[in-house]
Amino acid sequence: GHTAQQSHNAYQVFYDLISEVKPKRILEIGTALGGFTEFLKILSDELNLNINILSYDITERPWYNQMVEKGIDVRVENIFNEDWTNVKQDVIDFIQQEGVTIVLCDGGWKIGEFKIFSKLIKDGDYILAHDYSYDKVTYENEIKNKIWNWCEITESDIESSVKENNLKSYQPDKFSKAVWVCKVK
Repeated sequence: GHTAQQSHNAYQVFYDLISEVKPKRILEIGTALGGFTEFLKILSDELNLNINILSYDITERPWYNQMVEKGIDVRVENIFNEDWTNVKQDVIDFIQQEGVTIVLCDGGWKIGEFKIFSKLIKDGDYILAHDYSYDKVTYENEIKNKIWNWCEITESDIESSVKENNLKSYQPDKFSKAVWVCKVK
């Protein structure tokens, strides 16, 4: 019932990820219009996974209350500290719970979000970022005006975080067609 700001390729890719990984929780940064968040909830219910979905945005939307009624924990607040180097302790506690966590970086500063959360996820957790292209040349030649019209994060933007936190690419061919990057720790 809400608009999703996603490439049409994202739905099958995320269905496959969720059905294979069977996460215990999903942390989403950037609820936005809420359509993709609701898709994740529908997917959780359809697969009988009972995934705890926690989504943050900094802008209140009138339909967020409806999403909460459907079992999605939507919160309107800035979870980052003043100098954008860390997040609130309850967010860290959410990630650190037992079982697989998937972190979706889709807020206003994807590079910074990825950098922070890649340090906080546990072994076996997944971190993803939207509006991704491997590099600007790939974006211009294969994505722009064909699949998606935003590129806010590239591999070179996250290269040091990937190395420092021992992240491995997860199905890069599939996720790049959905303009997401997916790494597993």
